Amino acid sequence: MLANIPLRLLLVEDDIDIAAGIGDYLTAHGVRADFAYTAAQARARVLAEAYDLLVLDINLPDQDGLALCRTLKRDCGLRSPVLFLTARGDLGDKLHAFEAGAVDYMVKPFAPAELLARVRAIAAHIPTAGGAHLHVGGYTLDLRGHLLSRGERRLQLHPAGFAILRRLMDASPGSVGKDALCESLWADDPPDSEPLRAHVYHLRQALKQCFGQPLIDTVRGVGYRFLSQEDVRDDDAAAQP
Repeated sequence: MLANIPLRLLLVEDDIDIAAGIGDYLTAHGVRADFAYTAAQARARVLAEAYDLLVLDINLPDQDGLALCRTLKRDCGLRSPVLFLTARGDLGDKLHAFEAGAVDYMVKPFAPAELLARVRAIAAHIPTAGGAHLHVGGYTLDLRGHLLSRGERRLQLHPAGFAILRRLMDASPGSVGKDALCESLWADDPPDSEPLRAHVYHLRQALKQCFGQPLIDTVRGVGYRFLSQEDVRDDDAAAQP
């Protein structure tokens, strides 16, 4: 947890009443809690925001929480610690959770005070949980303030632009498919039309105006990739006779 910034937590729990009770207790004790009720919502939240900690129910309606944890860490660049909540208390279940990437594990039912104590202990022992910045090719993306900077130049990003840019910078120097970007923006509820192209266009215009380069390259038949100014110089050098 960064100095003067309250601990920010994502609670992934499909039971709305349980989530509300936990959230009220944590909020009353100075923890900022956001909510996701499905795996798809959790993926969208993680890609759009930075969290110090995830509290993740194993039994979700659209995907097993263990598989979700692996996906978040492998495909979404999640670096935040994960605490699992579950009704499964066997040793084998706990071992599977730790293998999936958990740092702690609580069996339902539990006292909210114990959850709060564990959350605070995790935050205290992992001070860089979630990371506040993402660095790629001389550019810094502030994951809390949604600000992209290079040197003295800074660009405030709107939510859609931030979600796109974070996903591309996480994957750099690789590319990200259009379907994956759409899922990042709209989870399991995509719009009837495909406004992704419009979002990318406006983001490129803003990036070019601020940094002199659009910074997003189209990969034909695949999607897009983040193109830093170092990449531009390398491409220019390769084009020289």
